[in-house]
Amino acid sequence: MAHGRLKKGGVALIGACVLVLAGCGQARPKPVLSAHSIKPDKPVSIYIPSWQNSFSPVNTWQNVAKSVEEGLEKNGVDQQQISVQEVGLEQEIQDVEKSRKGSINVVFPAGEPEISRQQFGNLLSPLPSATLSKALSSSKASFVTTLPGLSSSISLPSMYEIGKMEASSLLAKIKNYRLTPITPFPLLILLPSVSSPQSQQDCHELFEGIWSQLSSYFEQKLIYDPAWNGQNWQDLMVDVTTKEALQKNLKKVIDQARETENSYLSPLKETISPNLLPNIGAVIACNDFVATQVGGVLKNMGYQGTVADANTSLSQSNQQKVVKKQAPPSPSLSMGPEAQKEVAKALIKERKAQSWPILIGFGALSPALQNVVNAREWSTGLVNRSSLASAIAAACMKEESGASPSAQSVAATTVDENNFKKVLIETGFVSPTQAGL
Repeated sequence: MAHGRLKKGGVALIGACVLVLAGCGQARPKPVLSAHSIKPDKPVSIYIPSWQNSFSPVNTWQNVAKSVEEGLEKNGVDQQQISVQEVGLEQEIQDVEKSRKGSINVVFPAGEPEISRQQFGNLLSPLPSATLSKALSSSKASFVTTLPGLSSSISLPSMYEIGKMEASSLLAKIKNYRLTPITPFPLLILLPSVSSPQSQQDCHELFEGIWSQLSSYFEQKLIYDPAWNGQNWQDLMVDVTTKEALQKNLKKVIDQARETENSYLSPLKETISPNLLPNIGAVIACNDFVATQVGGVLKNMGYQGTVADANTSLSQSNQQKVVKKQAPPSPSLSMGPEAQKEVAKALIKERKAQSWPILIGFGALSPALQNVVNAREWSTGLVNRSSLASAIAAACMKEESGASPSAQSVAATTVDENNFKKVLIETGFVSPTQAGL
């Protein structure tokens, strides 16, 4: 798709996080090439950001570039015609503007995002960028993009889609739980924030995605957040600027949950131990960094075990039995005094068990993988970079043959004990040793 008065000699395909740009030239008829070849004289330059994600996602920029190279080679591009360059945003823009006629450029926007975004890994839908938009609009190449005011060719997961995916992962996990208004499921929702307008927008999108799946459960009082009054979504935000700030926030959230559950125990008319931990059925931590910190805080507070009904197929030992767990009870004001007492007693029993909750994250951060293996974190998620590479290669082939690339979407994949080996080990994304197997 040409943009404005840009020439048609080359088409730039910019995905949600990736741009595929062809160097500019005069409009001319193009022969239709086979789907598996690009002419050897068509060099392909892959630009990746020079900044490195300190949270160590499986999808490093170098690994992503390697997958794109492999995808292009499978479609007939000679390895010698492919180059990879690590650049900053300014250099990236300059190189794209100077790209010679007939060249093809695969460009990942090089601007470094806030740490709250880096915690989700590298492959996310892009942030609005007036600078990048202006630079591309003034470049000699035509392009397709997901930036404001322009259209998309290859889209990657948004925060909304990530939130929706994590809520769906929770519902799949608790589908056999007995949920009633008398026995609602206690869930903590944590929205990672660094107190910036963009971070707040990301949190809002995450919440909207989560709420699209869970709102009916909250409205029917089948699920509740013991640390949230259900009024303002912003109350769910936690500071992730530093580990210390996050841990402080987590302890505050757990204390709020404790106060809520303590109020349910009033029918017993007995002194409640201040050391009695609240029952937490699950935590939607949104990303693996937060999930890991949650796990550390819970362990230090005395929570123990693993996800209650985890299949231990990933662990070294397969001796642990599968346990089916019901949601813990909480009293209802419509219940009679005796019934409230019985439910309160059951709640105390559940709290004394100090069971490990279902932790849900995203990003496939390397430090968190062993937590998934050991059933301390139920699920993570990532974009399959091989699928992204295939989409990029297909777009290049269509552009080379003179066809207009169709819009494509590369979705994120939930990774849990059921598909961990298939998604991460068998693909070679991580080694068994890296995963702690």
